[in-house]
Amino acid sequence: MLFNQKDLRTIIYDARVARLATVDSEDCKPHLVPVVFIFDGKKYYIPLDEKAKRSKPENLKRVKNIHANPNVALLIDEYNEDWKKIWFIMIQGNASLINNKENKQNRLIQRVHRLLYKKYPQYLDTGIGKFCIMIQPQRIINWKND
Repeated sequence: MLFNQKDLRTIIYDARVARLATVDSEDCKPHLVPVVFIFDGKKYYIPLDEKAKRSKPENLKRVKNIHANPNVALLIDEYNEDWKKIWFIMIQGNASLINNKENKQNRLIQRVHRLLYKKYPQYLDTGIGKFCIMIQPQRIINWKND
């Protein structure tokens, strides 16, 4: 069974975590990471935050993969021991990197940061960072076990 549009939007807005899938350009192997995100009604935004990372955001595997192949999938799901309550929403789309270094993106990144601070107040302490992944959805697949 599928979600109706109202329920689908509510679940997407309320979801706290998702999984971002990219494809390695050299070996064509999938790369999957858990992420936080916001949805502004049109696009999805994933921060490359200032939590401790081993490398600069632009050197992260997911970012390199997006530069080589912008096709991504974002998965939001719910598992429950009662299998009548499990569901998933998969957003397939094209991703790009936005930052506050480019003047034309500065207003966009500021708006995205405001939405991220509202949804994830933890960012007031850790910092969001200068880069975000932006996903333009092309297809949304959803399923629930009713």
